[in-house]
Amino acid sequence: MKLLFPIKKSELKLFVPISLLMLLILFNTSIFKTLKDTLMIADKNSGAEVVNFLKIFIVVPLSFLFVFLYSKACNWVDNRVIFYYVIGFFTLFFLIFTLYLYPNKELLHPSPDHIEYLKLLYPRLKWVMPIYGLWTYSLFYSFADLWCSMCLSLLFWQFANQIVSKEDSRRFYGSFAIIGYLGLIFAGYTVKTIFHLERSSVKLNRNIIHDSLFDSQLKWILFITVICNICIIGLYFLITKYVAHDNVKYTVKKSKLSLMSSFKVIFKQKQVMYIMLLVFCYNFSINIVETTWKAQLRKFAYNKSNFILYIGTINQIVGYTTIALGFLSNILFQRYSWLSCAMITPIFAGFTSLLFLTFIGIQYYGIKYIFGISIIAICVFVGIAHNVLSKSGKYVFFDQTKEMAYMSLSDEIKTKGKAAVDVAGSRLSKSLSGQVQALLLILIPNSSQLKIFPYLGIILCFIFLLWFWSLRKLSQTMINVNK
Repeated sequence: MKLLFPIKKSELKLFVPISLLMLLILFNTSIFKTLKDTLMIADKNSGAEVVNFLKIFIVVPLSFLFVFLYSKACNWVDNRVIFYYVIGFFTLFFLIFTLYLYPNKELLHPSPDHIEYLKLLYPRLKWVMPIYGLWTYSLFYSFADLWCSMCLSLLFWQFANQIVSKEDSRRFYGSFAIIGYLGLIFAGYTVKTIFHLERSSVKLNRNIIHDSLFDSQLKWILFITVICNICIIGLYFLITKYVAHDNVKYTVKKSKLSLMSSFKVIFKQKQVMYIMLLVFCYNFSINIVETTWKAQLRKFAYNKSNFILYIGTINQIVGYTTIALGFLSNILFQRYSWLSCAMITPIFAGFTSLLFLTFIGIQYYGIKYIFGISIIAICVFVGIAHNVLSKSGKYVFFDQTKEMAYMSLSDEIKTKGKAAVDVAGSRLSKSLSGQVQALLLILIPNSSQLKIFPYLGIILCFIFLLWFWSLRKLSQTMINVNK
């Protein structure tokens, strides 16, 4: 039992509230990821290809702006205030989107006919036009994407690193997943319940619901996320005030490390550079496979409402798998080396990526059915396997081993170097992946994710080789530092 759940009774007072904080953040993270993809990809006037350009023109510039503001804030206010400001800012934006931007989208968006005219006028830029045509969705996508980096990768893990010692991290970090990743399951049930209730009320055939129902229910899902954000702020206050007050450093020390210096740290500190390469490889590879997979899912789902139900179900599966791997990780972290545990995620991602691209290749050459099963359906379900194993592997093994790698660094480098890696670096890697795909979409006439897949497969092989190399180098660096 101690191997599966190695938390002592005396530590539950600290472990449980932090796990609940993780659960709430992950609940909203899952909801926002589901909504951003549904709004931007499943819309009839858009597509998965649009995301490649969206990350280049909006997501990355916003990421750099957020890192700049965060870096400045670290010099003037303590960690608690930054946490409240960040969560409060996102809450305000999602409220504005729910109450004003989305209800008035017909007035705010340019006419679809005008966007179609622009596509005909500039055919090689046809996947750029929906960013402007659906600009409120583009804005939502960008802020939802930033939430995932700012609130989970940066705020939560920085807080966890501060109150959990390096010696206890092997026991705590894997165990956090057991409670924290219930948030993915609850989010999936929340989305599906809301839409299933609406579906049953109108008695539609064959479990297909229309986009109008999606519009009517979106506001309720977003209101739930706002309530969840209020709970996150309240729980964080209770933890810092009563549970872990002695562990958290509140004093503000103005740093000489500027924003540019924090990026230079990535290249000057070998350990930080290798961590950056791991983040780069994960995000680059995931973005290539996910964009192609979501293009297939869009065809398979037919409309936004079905698309969001599929994503909700997948999030539940990811949650269950993550919790199961969380128990397993407690055994592996105690019995095997850091490198062995860190290798699990690229093995999961590499195998399923190559399997998915194999079936995409079969579809590329015109084969529509295998043993009477639609090739699109096969691609979708193989893509789901990739999504589940890659994400659950990331949550349990990749994130935990990455955070352990930060622990031997100084507080200043951990704070600003981590911000550069986890927020801007993460977005930059996805942007570069988007740039590669966007360039292929522009250069190849009448292209789509399916048509550019041969080039993506070659690039992926190099990315996974870089991933394994970076892991070995980081492991060697950590051993040298600890000597």
